[in-house]
Amino acid sequence: MRSLPSIVPADRLDRNIAECREHADHYKRLSDHYKRLSSASGISKDRAAALKNIARTYVGLAGQFDRLASLARNEQR
Repeated sequence: MRSLPSIVPADRLDRNIAECREHADHYKRLSDHYKRLSSASGISKDRAAALKNIARTYVGLAGQFDRLASLARNEQR
C-alpha cells in the first residue's frame, strides 16, 4: 500500500528550490570546464572523448536539478 505524500512547508520548498538552482549552476560550470579541457591542444582523441562525455553528464545532471526546482515551484501553487 502506497502512502500519501506529506505536505512540505513552503519555506522548506523555497530552500529546496534555491539549493537545486545552486547545484544546477555548479554542474553547468563543471560542464563548461570539462568541455574546454576536451578542446585543449595536444590531448589524445580518447581523452577528449572522455572529457566531452563528462561534460555531457554534468549538463544532464544540471538539467535534472533545474527540473527538480521547477517541480518544487509547481508544488507550491
